[in-house]
Amino acid sequence: MADDKHSEGGADHTGLYIIAGIVIVGITIFGITQPLFNVDNVTDKTFDTFKPIVAFFLNPNTWTVVGVISSCLSIFFIAIIIFSVVRMREIQIHEKQELDHEIHEALLRDKEITRNENPRWHYILTIIESSNESDWRVAIIEADTMLEEAFREKGLTGETMSELLESARSSGYQSIGNAGDAHGVRNKIAHAGSEFTLTQIEGRRVIKMYQNVFEELGVI
Repeated sequence: MADDKHSEGGADHTGLYIIAGIVIVGITIFGITQPLFNVDNVTDKTFDTFKPIVAFFLNPNTWTVVGVISSCLSIFFIAIIIFSVVRMREIQIHEKQELDHEIHEALLRDKEITRNENPRWHYILTIIESSNESDWRVAIIEADTMLEEAFREKGLTGETMSELLESARSSGYQSIGNAGDAHGVRNKIAHAGSEFTLTQIEGRRVIKMYQNVFEELGVI
């Protein structure tokens, strides 16, 4: 019986020792971790973390630097915009010039096609390029006859070519000077015959003057 009581007493003391140990360990852990969970401590650390950032934004020098950088960037982007606008304008002008050139070339081609479609004029252009002087004379005489007919088709009046030329001058045609000069060469060919020397260069020049008149009249 005495042994049983002694055993029960030992068990009670062991339990007390365990409880006491747990309490001591708990107090120790709490003592170590308590500063980590202190509200004031957390607040201080948070403020210390953001304090440099707040000081940076509150510093007047910061906004001075920001202002300078913003101004530089604004000037840079404005320069880019101006350059882009100017460059686009240059491209538009270049494209317009190219378009005008293409239109001009197309009109010249159409005029050349129309000129070639006139068989009488095409015949004159062909024989003026001949190697025979007689063909050059025929080309000029034929061109002068064609001009007289064109004047009459336009409603100009006159019994002779000189009168028709004067009527055309009164009507405001700008190329009548060319017509008068070309007709003068035609008269020399008709009146002087072979005594009048005609070179191919001169023949081409005369045909060119007729061409100027025909273009104004809309014949070719």
